[in-house]
Amino acid sequence: MNTLFYLFAIWHLVVFAHGAESALTRGSSAAPGIFVALPWPLWHECRMSERWLSACCLLGFAWGCSAGSASVPAPVAPLPLDGSSAASSERPAQDSPDIPAELRVGTSGDYAPFSVLDEDGEARGFDVELALELASDLGVELRWVPFRWPDLQQQLERGDFDVAMGGITWQPSRAVLGYTTRAVARGGPCVLGDPAAPRVAVNRGGVLEAWARGKFPERELVTVEDNMSLPSLLAEGRVGAIVTDSFERQAFARPGWGSRCEPALSRKVYWVGPMLSAELGERIDEWLRANAARVQAAQERWFGERQQLDATTHLVDLLARRFAFMPLVAALKAERELAIQDSAREREVLGGVGKNALRLGLPEQPVLDLFTLTIELSKAVQLRQSETSSLDLARQIRPALTELGERILHALAEARSERKLASVALSDLELLSPWLTLGEREQMLTRLHAIALAASHVIHGSSNAK
Repeated sequence: MNTLFYLFAIWHLVVFAHGAESALTRGSSAAPGIFVALPWPLWHECRMSERWLSACCLLGFAWGCSAGSASVPAPVAPLPLDGSSAASSERPAQDSPDIPAELRVGTSGDYAPFSVLDEDGEARGFDVELALELASDLGVELRWVPFRWPDLQQQLERGDFDVAMGGITWQPSRAVLGYTTRAVARGGPCVLGDPAAPRVAVNRGGVLEAWARGKFPERELVTVEDNMSLPSLLAEGRVGAIVTDSFERQAFARPGWGSRCEPALSRKVYWVGPMLSAELGERIDEWLRANAARVQAAQERWFGERQQLDATTHLVDLLARRFAFMPLVAALKAERELAIQDSAREREVLGGVGKNALRLGLPEQPVLDLFTLTIELSKAVQLRQSETSSLDLARQIRPALTELGERILHALAEARSERKLASVALSDLELLSPWLTLGEREQMLTRLHAIALAASHVIHGSSNAK
């Protein structure tokens, strides 16, 4: 007991002297306060720095810590189900006055590889790792708050947590509440087992349930509360197939099970609640933009691949979000007997676009040409696609479209500054394929290239003028 007490005291002295250095996940860093608050078993399993290892060796105590690498990412933080904090008060000074000192992050703990609990009740996952890094860089304390998928939107709207991070798929019904960030990953739905099975199971309350109901309207759909129970249902023969996605498939797959996936058109985002949408949403977006390389490194650890996260990818994602609203707009206009053409609204939108383009240093006419085409194609989508929605056109959808327009302009400016627009290829616009034909995507590509060429002339002209 005396030895244990002595070691515990020495451990705290080393924490104080060395700033609680640790590497909880390979390739990532967590706030010192987060490390100090970790339970003893997690400290015992962590990868220690050379100075830590040397200190322990001098003391003559071997606690089994390893400085080597592992093929599977290690647990990175506890996920207390009672909502207690995962970090102590020993943390960097907060550098974000508009963000609360405690960042409450909602996560499910049941969705591999984004957020899962291991046998010891500790959280692992892509989003868990990034949440820790985000909190560390913002200088705030991190508090985990569990959510259930059927209650996710209600909990976010109620203010149970500040941001949801755990494999959140972007969709229009979510985009009208709070703020949805830049995409951090892209995947698609998958079916494991017999794709023709009459009985199919899916997690209840998520995007995949909606996809399954649209995909299999004539089959018996079994919805479950516990997402992690899906593989057992298939293994036991209680269902003939289960619905998952390209991210989770690896965790659920078993030898002999068939697998069929849809194109990777779904985007994973972080969903900021309405109370902090303006301040926190933009701050997280900026962090994701500035740390794209760190996000890609986490992708490789947890997905086994690096996905493109540059400015043009972000731009195309925002354009896809705008078109995704159009089937809903069509249904709501038909319900209220409104015409698809709204000339006054279009003039208002284009007027704002022109002013903001100039403010951002973008070439006005090519940008106006892009937005004019986007409006025309949006009306074409409304003529051929319709989707029932409970959203309000004036109070929810139009404000969301206005925000998207502003974000598209900023993404154009970002892509221009990185000189990426000229290299956009038709294949990069695949994300628009659910709404636009091949010919329409080619028109969008032409408009984007025109902005790239005009932007290049503006830059060169300004340089020559000096």
